[in-house]
Amino acid sequence: MKLKRTISNLFLILLILSFACSKTDYPRQMDNEENFPDSQLDDATIIFTKDGKQSVVVKAVHIDRWEENDSTEADTVEIIFFDVEGHLRSTLTADRGLIREKKEKFAVFGNVIGINEELTVLRTESLFWDPETGLITTDDYVEIQRADDDILTGWGLKADRNLQNIEILRDVAGTVKKIPEAQKEKLKEK
Repeated sequence: MKLKRTISNLFLILLILSFACSKTDYPRQMDNEENFPDSQLDDATIIFTKDGKQSVVVKAVHIDRWEENDSTEADTVEIIFFDVEGHLRSTLTADRGLIREKKEKFAVFGNVIGINEELTVLRTESLFWDPETGLITTDDYVEIQRADDDILTGWGLKADRNLQNIEILRDVAGTVKKIPEAQKEKLKEK
């Protein structure tokens, strides 16, 4: 009985430690005191467009920009994704962000929450957007809660920017109340 309790306590400690530690560290430009930004902005908005329509809007409480490195650091970030017709599809919020404006890439860190129009909620500690692949990715722990209260968890993620096609990469667990018909067909094929 004592051995079983010790193993349970050890497992609980390991579980707490795994949640407390994020695999991704946030890169900082300001580590070197001589590396001051070219510009600093408060309550800033960056708008990316495609074919004359907004595709991504980045809002931040504070932004530091280094023009030569195409590097923008943002504090308290909100990123809004739009579809090709300009309709809002999903929103991400995070404590910090790193934006490459010329490449339209970004990474967000700390208390990352994504919500799509179907009210699917994604929680993690880091996300990376690459417009070339059209994917949002992370290696960190993720939790996805759908509007029907299904909850999926695991490590690592690949998803489209609308958070509709989501793949958790490993250690997947969760509670699923209703499997969508399209997913049932995929499961039957395997």
